[in-house]
Amino acid sequence: MRLLLDEMISPAIAAQLRGRGLDVDAVKRDRPELQGLPDVDIVRRMTRERRAIVTSDVADFQPIHDRTLARGCEHSGMVFTDDAVLPRTRANIPLWVDALDAFLAEHRAQGALRNRVHHPA
Repeated sequence: MRLLLDEMISPAIAAQLRGRGLDVDAVKRDRPELQGLPDVDIVRRMTRERRAIVTSDVADFQPIHDRTLARGCEHSGMVFTDDAVLPRTRANIPLWVDALDAFLAEHRAQGALRNRVHHPA
């Protein structure tokens, strides 16, 4: 599975995961052309790239998920994070890296999250 870290998530996480051989991009450093785009456009682009989105913006992305499926369309998956579980601080970057590495190990197959959302515990 391939991931895109939404713009609120540190690009250092993506860099460290790539260092482990995983296909992870971050909007902030790797995909600046996505910065400021409407979330629905990001979902469409990531669907074409077969890349799931990691975001803490559940309030915006959950309705996109719901509308996408209601229209009979598809997306490549969404991983919803929670600051209570994975705080977005520099000190927690290793926690993020390990958590996403473990997540990707459990969801190796391309399309493993197709049309689904995942809420890590």
